[in-house]
Amino acid sequence: MAFGRFLHMLGQSLWIGGAIAAMVLAIASREEVLSTRAGVFRLLGRVHSLVIAPGALLTVLSGLWLTMSMVRQGRGAELGEPGVAAMQLCGLVGGALALLVGLPTAGSLARAAEPGPDGQLPPVFERLRKRQAVVSSVAGVLALIALAGARLF
Repeated sequence: MAFGRFLHMLGQSLWIGGAIAAMVLAIASREEVLSTRAGVFRLLGRVHSLVIAPGALLTVLSGLWLTMSMVRQGRGAELGEPGVAAMQLCGLVGGALALLVGLPTAGSLARAAEPGPDGQLPPVFERLRKRQAVVSSVAGVLALIALAGARLF
């Protein structure tokens, strides 16, 4: 069970830490020239696929493993406590958003971050950027609620 908790904390660190770093870079790139901004969003696609998504996946899978371990140990009643239930629900929904919406959007956004012959980013870039901002924000808030859930409630 200790190894499962370690994996769970490692996943949370990758997921939340990567998401905060991505958010800071995206906000900081607003004031940059177009070529720099495009490069940042191409790199953010890699951050999502190499740090955030594996972190979210590791967190969700290790959480499921820890849940099954608790049931096998006869501690299933603890799963009904509000903090644990909030952690599980927010973690599952946030992880699903990060993996099923955020990751594909980040890949599409990275591909769309190529300036065209006119030197401008394609119109789809801004739409994808806004979608990514909303999905990442919601998934990040859910991850933070899940992180705090087991300790605060």
